[in-house]
Amino acid sequence: MSDRVLRTCVVCRLSVEKDEALRVVLAPNGEACVDWRHKLPGRGASVCWKRSCLEGLQRKGPLNRSFKTDVVLPEGDWPLSAALQQLASRQRELAGLAMRAGELKAGNSLVDRTLKKGWPLYLGLSVDAGNTVASDWQKRAKGYELALFRTLLTAEELGAALGRSGPRSVFAVGPGPLGKVLQSELKRGAALL
Repeated sequence: MSDRVLRTCVVCRLSVEKDEALRVVLAPNGEACVDWRHKLPGRGASVCWKRSCLEGLQRKGPLNRSFKTDVVLPEGDWPLSAALQQLASRQRELAGLAMRAGELKAGNSLVDRTLKKGWPLYLGLSVDAGNTVASDWQKRAKGYELALFRTLLTAEELGAALGRSGPRSVFAVGPGPLGKVLQSELKRGAALL
């Protein structure tokens, strides 16, 4: 028997694993809010980590149907902007932890050397890396049969998160538990770009 707990996305109606869904709950005033840690009490509604599904929550229909009441939606492009902000924060935190744990190496020449040694499990690239740089690293990643993920962080933010002076636009992630969690957050971010 499987330990997987499935939920149904209130927008696309597809099944998604509980841990891979964004949970929305209602505040006492009836306003929808995101339960980032899946710990808040009460009934929740699940939604996929896909841009189209998060944008679908901007319409009241899916949440009204799920909660069987008139839901108050926060202003702006909620929950997409909140999800992007939360993911960027998680990516920043995990990249810094992975760097300190020796699971992440950053900078063009260092990443190039790790590639030749066969160390990385995947590569990451800042969101603001130019097309030429992105294309070059995509070719390298493909040549080594590695995935390349775009972060939600700029090169400046990535450099700061890694404790380095100056920008860092590319990084390599090797074996370890932090790298696996970071990869999950990078995949979520890629689905929202």
